[in-house]
Amino acid sequence: MMREIEFSRGDFTVFARVVGEPQSPALLYLQGGPGFPAPRQGFAWITHALQRGYQVVLLDQRGTGRSTRIDAATPELINAETLAQLRADEIVADAEALRQQMGLKRWDVLGQSFGGFCLAHYLAAHPESVGRALFTGGVPSIGESADGVYRATFAKLKRRHLRFNAAYPTAEKMVREVCRHLEVQEELLPTGERLSARRLRTVGIELGREGGFESLARLFEAPFHPNGRLRTDFLAEVGERVSFAKGPLYAVVHESIYGGTVPGPTAWAAERVVRELDGFAPDAHPDDAEFYLTGEHIFPFQFDEDPALRPFKAAAHELAAKENWANLYAGLSGGHDAYAAVYTEDIFVPRELSLDTAQVIGAQVFETDTFQHDGLRRHGEAVLGRLLDMAGV
Repeated sequence: MMREIEFSRGDFTVFARVVGEPQSPALLYLQGGPGFPAPRQGFAWITHALQRGYQVVLLDQRGTGRSTRIDAATPELINAETLAQLRADEIVADAEALRQQMGLKRWDVLGQSFGGFCLAHYLAAHPESVGRALFTGGVPSIGESADGVYRATFAKLKRRHLRFNAAYPTAEKMVREVCRHLEVQEELLPTGERLSARRLRTVGIELGREGGFESLARLFEAPFHPNGRLRTDFLAEVGERVSFAKGPLYAVVHESIYGGTVPGPTAWAAERVVRELDGFAPDAHPDDAEFYLTGEHIFPFQFDEDPALRPFKAAAHELAAKENWANLYAGLSGGHDAYAAVYTEDIFVPRELSLDTAQVIGAQVFETDTFQHDGLRRHGEAVLGRLLDMAGV
């Protein structure tokens, strides 16, 4: 059984799908990202949650999906004031309004990645509304600045990259060769813009996903024609990987989710931190001893080079300069009925930071080196099933 709920809150329309029997206990799902809608049916974890007796609430977070979507076709919504309302506090307020509309006293909540950041705020702001708190791949740091978080994520990414280089040395050489080529030769993506070496290197986000090593090795297996130009199928696949057309908000509000943990602006933290690290800076040269792809990190140059992000450039710079972010985790303490799946090699949310916060809130932890950050999507029954077993569901 599936039903739809839609309501207005402020200037935003909020939309959710509810799957399962109305009389069943509710499990709210908070999507990762930021900037992506909830999944639809067909994922193993949803099926497993239904089998365990839940009705599953799939909330399209504001700015995404069938909630008020923000993209290049809505220029009236592309301003820093509106975009600043896409953080965990407003998402949780939307969830609270939805819970009340459904007539529920409380519900269990599953937060994946950024959804776990939202869940941590939920526990700080409305602990009485959350029964069991289930985290997968995302227990946020409640004390580190954006700079500290990014230093940790770059360290994790470097370790993953070195493993990739050892497993696929030919691919590492080809990454360098393609970047060397792009520094001196104009190559155009199917969308018409020139591909830069620094933008190409953002495909390294794949290193944090299951099968990512193999995916990147395949991508760089044979990128050149015999005449020395890049193949158009290679450029087409790269174009899909480096474009934010499907989810521009991920790039636009990415750093703002860390705002307020410590005072002051985020000020393009990834760009500043990366200058401290050999081999990661956007202007690193492929002939350097250390030369790496980058990961989930967002850099100012992307708002110049990606057509999907250009309309957001001014607002993104305003968000980076914003100083008065609220601390989303103020008052967060222990004693919660909480459970967390932590991935040992996670390059998005480092395990050490997750474990620190899990200890603060009193969460029981299931740590594994078998899965990557996308463990819930890839192995939903195993991941969610383990957490529900721990919770006694």
